[in-house]
Amino acid sequence: MNKLVLAAGAAMLALAPINAHAVTGNVIFNGTVTHSCTITVGGTAGSLDANAGFTTLSSSIGSGSAGTATIVATGNGFDVSVDTPSLSKPAEDTSSETLSASYSTTGASSVSGTDASAANDLNNGTTNVSVNMQAVKSGSDVFEAGAYTGTVVLRCE
Repeated sequence: MNKLVLAAGAAMLALAPINAHAVTGNVIFNGTVTHSCTITVGGTAGSLDANAGFTTLSSSIGSGSAGTATIVATGNGFDVSVDTPSLSKPAEDTSSETLSASYSTTGASSVSGTDASAANDLNNGTTNVSVNMQAVKSGSDVFEAGAYTGTVVLRCE
């Protein structure tokens, strides 16, 4: 009889529900978002042309043309601006000139004819930039014959 009771007890234990405790765990995901601003200068440089009196070199007169660039901002909070240009010139040209730059943008940000002293907000996305520069002699000074190269620094900060 003891064996029968023991066998019945074992069978009851085998058929009894087993209570399992639920266990949970948190799976964590981390990430960092970094905004960036990149400038790609166009494939063709801008060009300067002289006025009839050779007192002005400009990308906005005659056969002159603007330099181009594309800015891609991956977030808001960036500004676009240009620095005052620099000009390399032939040794024969010893007189000084006044340099200036301006720019306009289309695309994600639209600005028209802004001078070098102004920084403008960039929107998230792709902005096309046209940069112009000008060099002006004063009084009776003129630009001498030779090669001139202007440089305008475009900034995204």
